[in-house]
Amino acid sequence: MSALWAQFRDVLDSLWRGLRQWSGDSAYETYLACANRERGREPMSPAEFYVEQLNRKYTRPNRCC
Repeated sequence: MSALWAQFRDVLDSLWRGLRQWSGDSAYETYLACANRERGREPMSPAEFYVEQLNRKYTRPNRCC
């Protein structure tokens, strides 16, 4: 029974990670993993990362109209 529960928990963990990745909720954790590999600079704080993402999203040219 415990093996079945462990397998069920693994499936739920996998689904949760996929949902967080798809929704963008894990973007900061992904950024930190990449920033830790590049040791030449200090990683941004969560607030700085959030502002950077907003700037990146809303400063691109809009092709509407």
